[in-house]
Amino acid sequence: MPSSRTPRSRLHHAEPATSPGPPAAAALPPGRSGALPLAGSVAGGAALALESVVNGRLGEHTGSVSAAAWSNTLSLCVAAAAALFLTGLRPAFAALSAALRSRALRPWHCLGGLAGGSMVLTQALTAAALGPAPYTLALVSGQTLCGVAVDHLGLGPGAPRRATRRRLAGGLLAVCAVAFPVLAAPDADHTVALAVLPFLAGCALSWQMAVNGRVDEAAGKHPYPAVLFSFATGTALMAAALVVLASLSELPAPRSGPLWHYTGGLLGCVVVLSAVLTVRRIGVLAAGLGMISGQVLGSLALGPLLGEPPAHQGTVAVGALLLIGAAVLAAPAGDRPRPGPFTPPVAEHPFDGRGK
Repeated sequence: MPSSRTPRSRLHHAEPATSPGPPAAAALPPGRSGALPLAGSVAGGAALALESVVNGRLGEHTGSVSAAAWSNTLSLCVAAAAALFLTGLRPAFAALSAALRSRALRPWHCLGGLAGGSMVLTQALTAAALGPAPYTLALVSGQTLCGVAVDHLGLGPGAPRRATRRRLAGGLLAVCAVAFPVLAAPDADHTVALAVLPFLAGCALSWQMAVNGRVDEAAGKHPYPAVLFSFATGTALMAAALVVLASLSELPAPRSGPLWHYTGGLLGCVVVLSAVLTVRRIGVLAAGLGMISGQVLGSLALGPLLGEPPAHQGTVAVGALLLIGAAVLAAPAGDRPRPGPFTPPVAEHPFDGRGK
């Protein structure tokens, strides 16, 4: 009898240690800070600032809808070609399919590209007229305000991140950083009137970052499905817009332009990939504020190249410094997401550990 009790006792004590469950697997390793993903989101924001300039210039000589359609189509082609060089795609798509079947992930989570397509359209419509700095400020206003709500409601991956006093302070500081250069501009009324579309696009961008993060998590933290779906739905939206525009009026005949005007789609790939990879670590608000800092710093660097007056550059520089401080407040090193109600379905799927 003693020999039969010993194995039962060992099994009884070993079970909790070997069954942590999916929420524990989703936790971040101890000792890892958010500095690296925050830097990645800043780099993605700088790419977004350059993308807005590129797509704005392209829209001037091809038409805004045509420019947006080209940019999204190029991004989709790059994402599709990347599948030839990536591994782990089959398990990732199988995990995503299982999450959709179990309703842990809803179909609308896969439609983040609709927001991305609308943002590219606003770039082509307003970026050239507003200039890089005012366009960026309008975009990040909506991005910041919606980022707090998106995180608080838990629309992104993991558990909801409460709107703590520190996060609220970061969001309020970001709003002040955006308001300062806008109110200091000599043509503030004209800038505000044109800025409505990029403001709404910034709200959509926060939502896109959240739902793409959910798709990334459901796919076993493989970023490819989220990136591919993002560009596929954005391209479909722009194709539909082109059809509607062609039925209502004649499409503008494209004029020749420099080759770099056609590279917006490549920059779009960098932006979406950086957002998917950073949201999983630091949340929508912190990743959004890091991207905001990169956008403003990028527009600050692009301003002199595009002929913006030095006085305006000075106010944007102050705003950039305030935004970096806001990002630090919203993403402190010890603030890590805790496991929440959304459980990544990877560990429960039949393919897990087999890849077939």
